[in-house]
Amino acid sequence: MRRVGFFGGTFDPVHRGHLEPARVAMDALELDGVVFVPAGSPPHKQGDPVTAFSHRLAMLVLATQDEPGFYVSDLEAERPGPTYTVDSVPLLRAEWPAAQSFFLLGSDSFGQITTWHRWAELVDMIDLVVLHRDTTWGAHMTAEVPDWLAARIMHVTPGRPLPESATGVPGVLVVEHPPVPAAATELRTRVRQGLAVGDLVPPSVARYIGKYGLYRQGV
Repeated sequence: MRRVGFFGGTFDPVHRGHLEPARVAMDALELDGVVFVPAGSPPHKQGDPVTAFSHRLAMLVLATQDEPGFYVSDLEAERPGPTYTVDSVPLLRAEWPAAQSFFLLGSDSFGQITTWHRWAELVDMIDLVVLHRDTTWGAHMTAEVPDWLAARIMHVTPGRPLPESATGVPGVLVVEHPPVPAAATELRTRVRQGLAVGDLVPPSVARYIGKYGLYRQGV
């Protein structure tokens, strides 16, 4: 591939708030592929209930199977936890070689980047692509990161040429797009309350959730 984006997350479950921004990023950055990477043991959710990796992976496969250029990696399936992004990126690059690679994350996660394991090493390792989550954006988001990292931010608008880093270090590409009002916490709550979730997930994922009785209990 010429350009590939790695999209990491818990994906518990995958929903519109993941899929639609990934499509926008794929177009805006002219990516040949977006690889969804479900976390094996999410560091920020140690001690919290997380759906089994096999279910989260299966739902991602269902959600992406008809999406050209969308792929799923099971890289973190067998790795002992917690699984850290800084360790996964080199392995992903070896698995999906490309002339240029990016790491996609939501703006809420970018605002918390300094809490990530070896985060300063990570931001010098790969270009970050920040997708718009309606909880964190703009000045509120940049205020949460060090000034030297905020200085790397470049805004990307679909249909316009990509900006290039003037410093030669990996950049932070903020993709300008409307936020998608969907969150996994809300989705799980709706399932537990017996409400429909077909407006938040692909039909195949909604059927899978129903078939295996996911999210009927817990948070």
